[in-house]
Amino acid sequence: MTDKETEAILANLKELGFTEYEGKVYMTLINDHPLSAYNISKNSGVPHSRVYDITRRLIKKGYVSSKGTNPELFSPISPEELISRLRRNNSKLTEELQQQLDSIKFTADFDPVWNISGHNEAIEMAQQLIEEAKEIIFIGVWDEEFNLLEEILHKAHNRGVKINILLYGVAKADFGEIYYHSIEKLHDISKVGRSLDLVIDGDVCITGSLGAVVPCQAVWTRNKGLIKSIEGYIIHDFYIAEVSDYLGDKVDELFGRNFEKLRKKYGH
Repeated sequence: MTDKETEAILANLKELGFTEYEGKVYMTLINDHPLSAYNISKNSGVPHSRVYDITRRLIKKGYVSSKGTNPELFSPISPEELISRLRRNNSKLTEELQQQLDSIKFTADFDPVWNISGHNEAIEMAQQLIEEAKEIIFIGVWDEEFNLLEEILHKAHNRGVKINILLYGVAKADFGEIYYHSIEKLHDISKVGRSLDLVIDGDVCITGSLGAVVPCQAVWTRNKGLIKSIEGYIIHDFYIAEVSDYLGDKVDELFGRNFEKLRKKYGH
């Protein structure tokens, strides 16, 4: 492992509550164990006078164990168990903090709109928000991204969340309400890439293009005005889908295939 890779891991450990010395001791033990305090100090650069204090804290947190005496030898829990323990600990802390903060009456004086840096970040954020959904989800999504989100959407459906999907493509789903949006006249796809529109419980949304020739231009926000606009945009496409299914070929006669006459009228 390079110094740069080690530094990146130590930085993430610090974000998760490790001190610099705790991170160095744990990383030293990951690379070689069991070790005495002397060898931990030698390999990590942590002063010998601090090693016992640091290892005791790590033992108390459940990240390190020890055995024997003279010398006492220290071993780390596995990386897999560390990640699992950190997830459990942080989940417990965030739940407790939420209960504490829920007792405070708070009204935001602004709701910023945050840029999403790329396709992967957009999908990861969408998965996180879907996982947190409690009542209803509106989503406009292409086949490719639907395949990445289908499993977590299905889980949300199974726990009672109402799922409304506006799908650009032909993917099938055996859950929720699904409406198909024609992609015949969507010429911008080759320029700005596929889009994603997602509204969770009327509280938070993701919207924008996921990047192609140009970089990702998606955002997320809790701004109520933007959320209602995106939700309304998706719902109006549901209306069109319902009316088109009911009227059939009559819609094409009146407005052209895929509403071509209306698209020309309004510059689309």
